[in-house]
Amino acid sequence: MEINFKGFQNTGIGLDVNKYSKQLLKNNKYFKSPPYVHLTLTTTLNDTGDKDKQIFGEILKRFPNYHNKDTINFFYDRYFSEARKQYQKEFWLNGKPLILRDENLGVFSKLAQLFTKLSKMPDNKLQTSFDYLYSDNCKINFNYFSLKNQSYLLEHFHKPDTIRQNAKTMIKEFEKVMLEYFF
Repeated sequence: MEINFKGFQNTGIGLDVNKYSKQLLKNNKYFKSPPYVHLTLTTTLNDTGDKDKQIFGEILKRFPNYHNKDTINFFYDRYFSEARKQYQKEFWLNGKPLILRDENLGVFSKLAQLFTKLSKMPDNKLQTSFDYLYSDNCKINFNYFSLKNQSYLLEHFHKPDTIRQNAKTMIKEFEKVMLEYFF
């Protein structure tokens, strides 16, 4: 079966939320895991249909992906730092830190637009190639997640309902981050 991708290709969004600290046992030692949110987005843009590569191309110009030139790999982490006694936020875009500062606001704006668009996309525009889903590239894009049941997680992250729901979660996170930045 040939899939006709329009604007987005092989989109997946993984989300891991730990609302409370918890003790983890690893190598017979206990570690404290802080509250955190981790989100991974990967999507390949093209100009079929809605011209998404053109619309979101600023992201790729400012933060090129040297491995997959038309692909956006975005990572977001919010976690509680015991050392600083406050929440920290980290953004990574195509393997490079994305610092929240005035000169990067255009990129953050485009990312917010991207998440908003993904949150409303119909199923037929969020299709994933079977070859990609089980490729090493897909596994690398979601390497943060403990993939004990790798097929389930990778399939789950690429389901249209999951993409829409996780995109909505990220929109809410962006709203909080922007409010904190401006006020």
